[in-house]
Amino acid sequence: MPEQRVTVRVPATSANLGPGFDSLGVALDWTARITVTAVEGALVEPEHPMERMIVAAAAALYEAAGERRPALRATYEGDMPVGRGLGMSAAARVGGLVAANHLLGGRVAIADLLPLAAKLEGHADNAAPALLGGLQVVVEDDDGPVHATIAPPDDLRLALLIPDFDMPTHESRKRLPDRLTRNQAVHNIGRAALIVAAITQHRYELLRVATEDILHQPARSTLFPAMYPIFEAARAAGAHGVYLSGGGSTIAAFVTTDAEGVAAAMREVAAAHGLDAVTRVVAMSARGAEVVA
Repeated sequence: MPEQRVTVRVPATSANLGPGFDSLGVALDWTARITVTAVEGALVEPEHPMERMIVAAAAALYEAAGERRPALRATYEGDMPVGRGLGMSAAARVGGLVAANHLLGGRVAIADLLPLAAKLEGHADNAAPALLGGLQVVVEDDDGPVHATIAPPDDLRLALLIPDFDMPTHESRKRLPDRLTRNQAVHNIGRAALIVAAITQHRYELLRVATEDILHQPARSTLFPAMYPIFEAARAAGAHGVYLSGGGSTIAAFVTTDAEGVAAAMREVAAAHGLDAVTRVVAMSARGAEVVA
């Protein structure tokens, strides 16, 4: 067979948004390019972890389609860090699926790739916005993930603090509680609903309360002692609300004005705790994964 190549642009994502554990995620206007090439020849295991995830996802779609898998090669181009709570594993898997679907003639509607993306990822809070863009509310049903897309507002951005250490999701999840009290469950359920209402109604003054979480962030703060002081600094500098992005270590602050001031305040507190970190201000994006070449 002649060599076939496709390039997909995939967004970074931010999940949980505080209380929406495994249920809320949003695409960001920060993207990577993933290229998958199908060639004749022996199968070669990629060396880079991102490339292994891309190829594994592409191969999974060939298998699901009942097609013989060709030799697949993958490349990842981008400056989004791995293991920082910005959805890089979801981006790799979504990119691999979308690329493989294109190589197979686009036989699957993009939205219909979500169940396989969620299965490969283990949960859909990053996979859904990486694939479909926007703010995604997603839950698991017996038949797979059920989702609703919300268009992100133009006037709300995220100031990101990205520390120079990773918090692998599979490790940080081990620290999460197995049980919650009824009051704890109500706390997070109410705030997850409130954050969706606050964003859709542009009621940003509600985000301070809406981003509060007691399900996963307290446990993860044991790996990141500076997290809550950084939260306080962001709010004091004018952030509407602040949360740990995904499993961390990135901290995301909702801002409408003085985004750089909020970013600088977070960076200053991180430095005071001996942490190297960079900052970046991003918009939330309605665009998901797209074939670009």
